[in-house]
Amino acid sequence: MDPAPGSTGSLPGGGTWGVGFRAGVEVVSALVVGVAVGWFLDRWLGTWPWLFLLFFVFGSVAGVLNVYRLFKPRSVGK
Repeated sequence: MDPAPGSTGSLPGGGTWGVGFRAGVEVVSALVVGVAVGWFLDRWLGTWPWLFLLFFVFGSVAGVLNVYRLFKPRSVGK
């Protein structure tokens, strides 16, 4: 997502509320996907709660990394 010519902001469009909402959605959706995958695999393989916990951690890490990438300063030259 390249910034529009002449814009000075480094965050994606949508203002403060938009960026905050997007960060929240990134974390929650990554957690939901991780929990769903872990729950499904545990039910299928009968390993409750180990894969559920593992994928909960993976989802948490993925959500935090997504928010980090959202707020990471972008270099202008690329």
